[in-house]
Amino acid sequence: MRSVRISSIACVVFMVLFGMSELKAQDGLYFGGSIGPSFVNKKISDIVMDDIRIDGNDMAYKIYAGYKLPAFLAFEGGYRNLGKISDDIAVHNSTGWDLNAKANLTLGPLQLFGKAGAFFNDIKVTFQDPIHPDINKNNTKFMFGFGAGLNIERLGIRAEWESLDITKDSHVSMLTAGITYRLAGGN
Repeated sequence: MRSVRISSIACVVFMVLFGMSELKAQDGLYFGGSIGPSFVNKKISDIVMDDIRIDGNDMAYKIYAGYKLPAFLAFEGGYRNLGKISDDIAVHNSTGWDLNAKANLTLGPLQLFGKAGAFFNDIKVTFQDPIHPDINKNNTKFMFGFGAGLNIERLGIRAEWESLDITKDSHVSMLTAGITYRLAGGN
């Protein structure tokens, strides 16, 4: 009997959320910001080809803007700072710009999404000892991620996980929560 009651309540809640068309994600321009931890586990080679492992996490942030098309697709780009990861050997700092396509599944005010694109990053590694010269390089990496959000009128909150650099020797990701604001609306 208890499971029937819980199932009935869940169905009613889902139908109410699904039917609230004025709360669902709207088309148009939006912008936002997110904050959360970054995770870096990376092997790099210095100028004398010594392998150095950087492993840690720090507080990261990103700001972004996007445009949601009338269908399920949006395009999004922004700037992010992955923070400074430091240990006894070096300080690793990574910042950059990204551009990606975002697929949305909207269920009333709830939005589920996945994204894929490119991360154009600037990596700076400053060594604690004078033997190793500092590393400063720019590269472009494939990025992907997924997340969920809740949209109410023009405001939205969202949580997401993004992988910014996955190779055999490098794993860089962010787990963030943030707020979005839509400039235009209408379905």
